[in-house]
Amino acid sequence: MTVLFYSKSKRNQFKMRLNKLVIIILLIVFIPVRAQDEEKILFSIDGESVYNSEFIRVFEKNKDIVVEDEQKDFEDYFNLFVDFKLKLKQARELSLDTISSYTTELAKYREQLIQPYLQNPEATESLIMEAYERTLQEVNASHILVRMEPDAIPADTLKAFLKITEARTKIVQGASFDSIARIYSEDPSVKTNNGNLGYFSAFSMVYPFENAAYGTQKGDVSKPFRTRFGYHILKINDKRDSPGEVQVAHIMVKKDSTVLKDAKDQIDEIYLKLEEGGDFGSIAKEQSDDYGSARKGGVLAKFGTGRMIKSFEDVAFDLKDEGDFSRPFETQYGWHILKLLKKYPVPSYEELYPKLESKVKNGSRSSYVERSLAERIVQDYRYVTYKNNLQKHHTIDGFEQSEDTLLRIEDKLYDGRDFYVYAKDIKQRTIEEVYDDFCNNMVINYYKENLDKTNKEFALTYQEYKDGLLLFELLQREVWQRSETDSLGLQEFFEANRSKYTWKKRGSLVIASCTRKEKAELVRNLLNQGESTASIKDKVNEGATIHVLFSEGKLEEGSSKLPKGYVLKEGVSEIYEENEDNFTIIRVDHMFGPQWKTLPETRGEVMNDYQNYLEDQWVKALRKKYQVKLNQKNYKELKNRFSKS
Repeated sequence: MTVLFYSKSKRNQFKMRLNKLVIIILLIVFIPVRAQDEEKILFSIDGESVYNSEFIRVFEKNKDIVVEDEQKDFEDYFNLFVDFKLKLKQARELSLDTISSYTTELAKYREQLIQPYLQNPEATESLIMEAYERTLQEVNASHILVRMEPDAIPADTLKAFLKITEARTKIVQGASFDSIARIYSEDPSVKTNNGNLGYFSAFSMVYPFENAAYGTQKGDVSKPFRTRFGYHILKINDKRDSPGEVQVAHIMVKKDSTVLKDAKDQIDEIYLKLEEGGDFGSIAKEQSDDYGSARKGGVLAKFGTGRMIKSFEDVAFDLKDEGDFSRPFETQYGWHILKLLKKYPVPSYEELYPKLESKVKNGSRSSYVERSLAERIVQDYRYVTYKNNLQKHHTIDGFEQSEDTLLRIEDKLYDGRDFYVYAKDIKQRTIEEVYDDFCNNMVINYYKENLDKTNKEFALTYQEYKDGLLLFELLQREVWQRSETDSLGLQEFFEANRSKYTWKKRGSLVIASCTRKEKAELVRNLLNQGESTASIKDKVNEGATIHVLFSEGKLEEGSSKLPKGYVLKEGVSEIYEENEDNFTIIRVDHMFGPQWKTLPETRGEVMNDYQNYLEDQWVKALRKKYQVKLNQKNYKELKNRFSKS
């Protein structure tokens, strides 16, 4: 793992690399290791063998991205690898792999690492394509609903099924759907619509209902099907190409308007004004009773079918050309006139893909993706369901103390208590539906728990994360915490290496940044005259318009904050043109020769060096504590092999 071999990095650099660990690992191509290398022992630490394959793997992965000054040659890299294995041995002897901070963080990384292995792209893509194809077509359907609680007992379930079946039989035998709907349907809206739902498209209905609608031919009555609301049948009245979306502006006069005139008379007067050339937006602002849209000239958000009441929607989609307005029409809310602003045809698959993908992954269809994943991976296990035991209880609560086995995966048994824990907070689902989801979920969990035993690629990557986090815990203990708390040791280290921490030639200076050349020339003249920065700003800046900004302080020779080519010296510099609207002038008031830095001035640099020193001393102690035995033959073979690459 790349981050493990930066043994001389600063603490914050190491943390930053750990935060990016997931991205780095997933982008790395796994290098196949030749079978004959896997069994060769490269070296051992107190008798514990380290094989060629492990070193080859990490070397191949890191050789092109390890910082150059840390990877001088094969031998340096090999020594880093040995040091790394020594540190891990000590970490495990100290049981750092059992502390809560380590186990908690590792669990988070594992969950992230597993995610790519839980994807089912084929199923997802299939659902996205299905949704798009359905978006291109709208269905007009009438339905009958026999309500039933999701956790209904078998007797009630059978009663509901027999009722919906009876209704369908009468329709198939010739009775009109509308009349049977009024008698049998328990959907309250049947009183006003005879069960007709109008036109709808993908994502407008719950997925099982949508499937039945698109899976039934025009003119046919579906077989009974179940959703969380109960049992349904539906009749397909029509199918048509989707008109997409439309945006309109509207004017509404309420039937209960406080204006003395009749609502119909008012809307007719408004229509006459529009025919005479009146501005729709202005009239809407003045006279529409829909105050929310009136403020915007009557403009409504774009909408598709199924979003508005049917009569309103029909008029909107019947308007042909942008700018056309309708004759007055009535709904239960009042009288309306609509103006067509724009039509939006269904976007292409590519344009609509991100939106469809999000809906598929985050909506009810996601359970179908999960189910297809479970169906795929369950084939690799000994898997037995005990659905008969499900009939012993009519509610989820009945399983709270049940020890009856409900599922077996390999040698792991799941009983009623496991089912209760999973299902206790799930509402509006039948026990059978929840049980199916429970089985799928347990299969996926079992797969996740055992992935490092069944997938070599994942096992290797996961081991790298384990080692990386373990090293992090050890470095905190052995280096970082010591360096932060040992102020005396830090001071002694600084004194012993004082000559390393020196300032170059420095200047106490003022930097002026200007936006225009003529302003820069004025600023330079004023600086030469000894004007203060406050006085110069008053003379150069024009109210809220800023032409010059100043910064002051001490800078070393060669600082990146100084213009390219500028030589640090006392006095006012020439004008340096950075670009067409950035001009710089420097005034140096005093020069300082090279001198030693104080500890506060260079604490960060000293701290980093002190940490490196502590780590070097620690590694030397590990080399003495543990016996490293090298297989010279294998080492030379690898060195020759990789020195040529």
